[in-house]
Amino acid sequence: MVKVMVTGGALQVELKVDKTLVDAAYRRALRTGKYFKLPPQERAALYLARKLTWIKSQTLKEVLKKIILKVWPSLAWRMKALEVGFKLLEKRVETALKIGYTRAREWLKNTEYAFYLGVSWLNTSPILRPPLD
Repeated sequence: MVKVMVTGGALQVELKVDKTLVDAAYRRALRTGKYFKLPPQERAALYLARKLTWIKSQTLKEVLKKIILKVWPSLAWRMKALEVGFKLLEKRVETALKIGYTRAREWLKNTEYAFYLGVSWLNTSPILRPPLD
């Protein structure tokens, strides 16, 4: 579902939109009642995307991604936690490399550790949070 990509030296967290994710989002939207709160265009896009075998269009993927994040807020929160976690992890790896720990690059492959860092940062009070910059 959530895919971590390295582009230009920076880690990016992307949502991989495919048939199974669209089906899951559709069922979740119906179950929680959020489907009927969507505008008719978004409802139609979500319903019709379930019928596709694969999604090639980048524009359709972006539209579906926005709809999915509306009906599945916990997925949006998990993506945010991974984004923040990888930013914090990059800082830690950079610091570890400066002091001579060469195996620190292996940490960047560990998504669970990045998720842990992101969740702990998001759950920390904004007054006590370290800056991400």
